[in-house]
Amino acid sequence: MVRDELNNDPNHQTHEDPRELIEGPAVKSQKEPNKLKNDVNNKQDVRLVNDAKTFRSKIGWCFLALIGPSLLAFLILQNTYTDEKEQIKYTSYREACLSGEFTSLRDLHRFVHQNITTVEGEVDREDFLNTYYWKAKPVLMKGAAKEWPAFGRWTDEYLLSNFFDLRFYVDLRKHHSTSKPVRTKMNLGKFLSNYRKKEWYLDSMTGDDRFLDELIVPSYLNVSGIFQFTEESDFYQNFYLSSGNTNSPLHFDGYANLLTVLDGRKEWIIAEPDATLQLQMDQWVDFPNLSPLNVTNFNITDHPGLCEVTWKRAIVEPGDTLFVPLQHPHHVYSPPGRNMAVGMWFYLDAYNQLLEERGFSEIDSRDVGESVRVYQEHLESRPPPCEITDCSHIGPGTLRVHVSNQDEQYSRDSDVPPPSTLPLKLHNNETLRIPGIAYGTGLPGGSIENVYLNTRAALDMGYKLIDTAVMYRNEDEIGRAVKDCRWIRSSVKVITKFMWRKSQEANIHSYIVSQIEGSLERLDLEYIDILLLHNTDNIRSQDQLTAVWKAMESFVESGKVVAIGLSNVEIMDLMHVQSIATVPISLVQNFFSPFEYDQDVYHFCLEHRILLMGYGISGDYYLHSGYDNNMVLEDPLISDLAKQYQTSKHSILYNWAAQKEIIVTTRSTSLRHMKENLNYLDVFLNADHMNAIGELKEDIYG
Repeated sequence: MVRDELNNDPNHQTHEDPRELIEGPAVKSQKEPNKLKNDVNNKQDVRLVNDAKTFRSKIGWCFLALIGPSLLAFLILQNTYTDEKEQIKYTSYREACLSGEFTSLRDLHRFVHQNITTVEGEVDREDFLNTYYWKAKPVLMKGAAKEWPAFGRWTDEYLLSNFFDLRFYVDLRKHHSTSKPVRTKMNLGKFLSNYRKKEWYLDSMTGDDRFLDELIVPSYLNVSGIFQFTEESDFYQNFYLSSGNTNSPLHFDGYANLLTVLDGRKEWIIAEPDATLQLQMDQWVDFPNLSPLNVTNFNITDHPGLCEVTWKRAIVEPGDTLFVPLQHPHHVYSPPGRNMAVGMWFYLDAYNQLLEERGFSEIDSRDVGESVRVYQEHLESRPPPCEITDCSHIGPGTLRVHVSNQDEQYSRDSDVPPPSTLPLKLHNNETLRIPGIAYGTGLPGGSIENVYLNTRAALDMGYKLIDTAVMYRNEDEIGRAVKDCRWIRSSVKVITKFMWRKSQEANIHSYIVSQIEGSLERLDLEYIDILLLHNTDNIRSQDQLTAVWKAMESFVESGKVVAIGLSNVEIMDLMHVQSIATVPISLVQNFFSPFEYDQDVYHFCLEHRILLMGYGISGDYYLHSGYDNNMVLEDPLISDLAKQYQTSKHSILYNWAAQKEIIVTTRSTSLRHMKENLNYLDVFLNADHMNAIGELKEDIYG
């Protein structure tokens, strides 16, 4: 636009020679010939040019008179062909597909000519509910979101100024291939400073009120009697931001989607639910409902069903909202350039209930065909929404978008990151959620004063699970740090451990009582959250172990200890205590690293809902035990993954442990490392990388 304005400016001088932009016009005194001779030659040249123009003009008109009627007929005929039935265009697509005309879904977009239903502005409530929602029919609403506060306002500068501290999950690859992209978490400020020069794609839910206040939920989702959304319901908001040139996997969703583009453009191709088997979505690998098709490079002979599918196309531009019902396979491409969108997802309770009645879940079942059949039955059986409720009545208040508690949804087989807290099993079938990371205070060579300062810094930074022991000789400093920190006592969990001495065999109970009372006095706390027997090395018999455990149980019953457990325990002792315990084993603390951990203890704890807390995860144990190097941190795989995820080696190891449901123990004295370790959940290792770490082996005793 600037160039056009300059060219239309009579005072603007163009420069044919690029050197003039730097040096200015050529110096005339060196180049100009005799002026009089030049004027005469110019007049002769003008006459010759005018004669040539007149001749060419006459020839042109004669030529146009001869071919004009034929050209007009051709244009009319061409327009007739263009307006022929869509089936002819589909046949052209099918023929192109079978001939191998394209090898990526981006190529496929060029051959899809049938558009989905398009309307101007937001559809009214009754029309949306009866025509599109009820009939599961996609619709593109042009300009429906142009009144949103976010529209036109959410520039990079605005987002950086107002939401820089919000944290989002980011894929470190913009294209879907045969494996999941590396996924990590970062604040929006870091993302905005880097995404235009890196292959980053922000794709993440958010529930921050500041963010949500600038979005508007459509009125048709507030109709009473249709959608009963509450704080606990299934209604989510997802934020997308990238520098464009992105490809989604070919997939369908188990929820309905309202996708609004705020910047850039998204090109969709959408198929009907009955195309899921033709698209091989029952053969998913990474995640349910994803086709195994590599959308950027495939051989059509491996996916013949792709040529039999009827597609519809939608070009979603800034301010447009696209409604995509659940179970509709689709692929999305975003051209190069800043691309930003918001998705609002909502589930259909009646459909989910019907799935449960049939004995399977759409999310975890490979029987995609049955899932589609149940969905079609659901569509046919339900009455039109506005026949069962007054669609003109808006529900009370403003519907708010929110994110569900991922802690409650987590399972090791899901695509949800591990939770930040884990359930601790207590007496009388109660549970208590405790942090998934602990600050360890058993520092080799650390002074008492440093222990207080480090623990206080860790607490103020956000650590709320502190691990100490009688053996560490720092319980008084730990208690002082807990009382001096910014958290109330009930929000901080303290673990301490006591040793069993062989010399105390004659009076087991009184010895245990003196040990625990001593810890309470040194900590100067009203109670101990978790009490552990430090090890069982000095236990001579199962009878002794039983007596020790029963003495520990008495402190739970008196209220001076909340939960009890074992440390550095082997499977036989663990099984014995489990068999005689009245108060359950709540927690086991053992050595745990990728190269070495007791698998029997690990699986026993998982089976019996006993939390397992790992120390030595990052390999520091080996150095403190006399080995020449830290074989964990120096392993090439760990180094490579740290580079891929753009994080520290410790974060890789801690996330691996967290996904195995291990409470992580860290004991860094560096403030920078403390903060870095606290964000261990910002990384989310994919299944391949989890398995690769799990396969690490090292003969450390060789």
